[in-house]
Amino acid sequence: MIAGTAAGIYSFGLFSFKNGPLEVLTQKSITQKSVSVIASEPKPHYLPQKVLNKSLINAFNYIVTPTYDHSGQAVHPSVIDFKTEYGMEAWGNFRYWMALTPYPNFNSACENPSLLVSMDGINWVNPPGIKNPLAPKPFGILEKNYNSDPELVYDPGDNTLILYWREYSNNAFEKIWARKISPTHELSNKVLCFQKAWDFTKTGLVLSPTIWRKSAQEWYMWTTDSRFTMYLYTSKNGLTWSEGQPCSSPWDTWNGGYIPWHIAAKPNYPEQRIEFLIAGWPKRETINSCQLFYATAPMAQPKELSIPFERALIEPSSGPRWDNGYIYRSSFVIEHGNTTKLRIWYSACSKKKVWHIGYTEGTLDNKTFQRV
Repeated sequence: MIAGTAAGIYSFGLFSFKNGPLEVLTQKSITQKSVSVIASEPKPHYLPQKVLNKSLINAFNYIVTPTYDHSGQAVHPSVIDFKTEYGMEAWGNFRYWMALTPYPNFNSACENPSLLVSMDGINWVNPPGIKNPLAPKPFGILEKNYNSDPELVYDPGDNTLILYWREYSNNAFEKIWARKISPTHELSNKVLCFQKAWDFTKTGLVLSPTIWRKSAQEWYMWTTDSRFTMYLYTSKNGLTWSEGQPCSSPWDTWNGGYIPWHIAAKPNYPEQRIEFLIAGWPKRETINSCQLFYATAPMAQPKELSIPFERALIEPSSGPRWDNGYIYRSSFVIEHGNTTKLRIWYSACSKKKVWHIGYTEGTLDNKTFQRV
């Protein structure tokens, strides 16, 4: 049995880890300016002939995800495998950590950021000493005020996890918050990292933040705007962020054009590129046709995305399966060897509007992408 949260205070930087009522810090208390290190403006997208790939085999069953609302329905996975990604057998007594939100039958009131832990990536439990959710539903009318889109990032400099999530208030604002988690499972105050006034007609939304910590003073965040554009932001500390700059948009012409909706990014250091899993749908259709496709960008030019494959990686199942509705936000781990393997946790809904997370994996080389 693992001990629960230790008493007392665990401090680092702007965060104070302690037991007791949740306190809030805002950007006004942060003096360090964000960094602007984005490469030049995105160039016209060009790719050589695309590779004809095979889609992955869908997970036959979904994994069990305990949720604080007891529905077991979950979406928005963000997974860290400490052994594969950081060479650590475990962190905080577990190899795998996952951020997610419950989403029972599309109920946004339950869409609050939560954490699960695992030793094998398949069997998940609540982390000892941490009470889910880590942020309650915002005040306001249901469906117009809610949380969404968690992202989990490890900061080796601090030896802490950072949980980011989005808060949405219709006709008012969008915010991105952060809380840190210590190896002893203590939680920091929450910090307001980013805020945008509601301006859907002109600038769209700020959806699905995904973050790469390149170094202690060089952080990158990508978001989508609910239309055709992905934006890139930079930071010196992972807390205060620059204004977003548009990335190239290879999906605008890919297979007739797609709308990118939810995204996940991970660094591939041997290949010096960022890899993305993007949940999106054909622009002539609706979200009910959402599937998962793959993109990359050079680390030196993180706005220059390309799509090397002709087909999506994961499409909805046919027949009476748990994922026969549409595919949604996913997370992944890159494993290197003779071929590159992606291990993917993907969320999906059924046609009965039930949400779950499944696991699959496949090899990635210059010819095929298929189930191992």
